[in-house]
Amino acid sequence: MTFDVFKGRSAIEVVKRTPPDPRLASAMTSPAGYIASKGLANAVNVALVIGRPLLLTGEPGTGKTQLAYRLAAELGLGEPLRFNTKSSSVATELFYQFDNVAHFAASQLAALSGKEGADKAVEARDYIRYSALGEAILRSLGWDKTHHVRPRTHPDDDAAGSQPVPIDPTSAVVLIDEIDKAPRDFPNDLLNQIENLEFAIPELGVQCLRADPAFSPVIVITSNSEKQLPDAFLRRCVYHHIEFPADEGARRKALQDILDERLKGVVALDGQGYQDALDAYFFLRDLSAVEKKPSTSELLDWIQSLQRCKVDWSQPAAAQADRFLACLGALAKTESDKQALGDFVSQSAGRRR
Repeated sequence: MTFDVFKGRSAIEVVKRTPPDPRLASAMTSPAGYIASKGLANAVNVALVIGRPLLLTGEPGTGKTQLAYRLAAELGLGEPLRFNTKSSSVATELFYQFDNVAHFAASQLAALSGKEGADKAVEARDYIRYSALGEAILRSLGWDKTHHVRPRTHPDDDAAGSQPVPIDPTSAVVLIDEIDKAPRDFPNDLLNQIENLEFAIPELGVQCLRADPAFSPVIVITSNSEKQLPDAFLRRCVYHHIEFPADEGARRKALQDILDERLKGVVALDGQGYQDALDAYFFLRDLSAVEKKPSTSELLDWIQSLQRCKVDWSQPAAAQADRFLACLGALAKTESDKQALGDFVSQSAGRRR
């Protein structure tokens, strides 16, 4: 038996799902386990000292998104404010979204109620939701987003003589993830706002909200290089491509360092089984006919799934091929890749270092 939860055959026997190992889950995502190359660290520092957004490109799963979490942790700014770009995204959504439909409906209902002044009680500010960069700019000004573009006040702020409660302005890391998914006009429409860190809210009659330069947000933009970004947008960014090392020795060392940092004390990072797991990853990565090259993220998933499948890392894959084969889907993402990886594991009998 490999896994001990879902069986999918015979009589149904209700079993309690084993929750993910919290140590393993934390190790996989903790900013503390992130390792930046020297080139990446230099690019981050350049972006910080000149106040420009950092644009990261690279294969999916190479750590572009996680870099923002590591940077926010080192700067003591909590988790990044994240904007997940969609194919339908428009530039204003990076700052805020206004629910026109709900606002119109509430206004109509208030007018129909017949109560004096009811329509005036429907405030546009109550139908605004601030997004990542909009919230970051508000934070830099010491404004509370839940009270809609004004300093926070006491709970009894309607009482006579109540005064605003000051909020300390803070900076934030803003992550604009996978900007290449957006329509072509999206980055062009952001040019001035990204450069000046400002936006307007016409629904509230606010012409310009500009970040306090002393607490301006740190912006990290990721792209999977699926399409070329406009030159005018690139000019406003500090650029870095996260490269997967071409040399096998360099690749092994880089990935070994990542695994050591993330999984030390959680997974026994030695033994023939562990080396065979790495060999399987490199086999698929270097396969000429591979349809989808596995990323660093998928390598971590592969190791994690094998660990949860109770692989004995000290024993070769050939001695526990059923457990390796049960986890193929964590590493191979097409049927042909999965078949090739399965053949590699199955044929590992007799292979020794």
